[in-house]
Amino acid sequence: MSSQRAAENEACTEIATLLHDQFSRLTRQLRNLELPQGMTPERLSALAVIEKRGPISVTALADKEMVRPATMSRMVSALVDEGLVKRSEDKNDGRGVLVSTTPKGRRAYQRAQQQRLQHFAEALEALTPEQLAAMRSLAAALERLTLLLDDSPTD
Repeated sequence: MSSQRAAENEACTEIATLLHDQFSRLTRQLRNLELPQGMTPERLSALAVIEKRGPISVTALADKEMVRPATMSRMVSALVDEGLVKRSEDKNDGRGVLVSTTPKGRRAYQRAQQQRLQHFAEALEALTPEQLAAMRSLAAALERLTLLLDDSPTD
């Protein structure tokens, strides 16, 4: 391996570490932002997936949320009890059940998401114009990185 290639690998490892550390901190801070009464970060995340990808099976939802199907089934039951999501028959699988948001669930998701985005936007207002431009570039680079990670093998 050439010394230039070794230096590039070391730089990528350093950047990966920096990004991971900052994203971990940012994620924790975003999770701790105030949410409307009764909404938890986990419920908001599940509602987001259901809203964007629904109707969706509980198993697929659990996969997206990286939790066990039994855990997601309990959460879905609670969301159904609160009128935020509804179950329906999967026409492609006679035994399957799909979940989708109700109008109430859609409003709850949008309200919670808007509240979180407002807090985030207020924090961004404290940045300089140059920092905001860097954030815009970072967002584009992160979109590309996310696509690359989605395409990478998991084994």
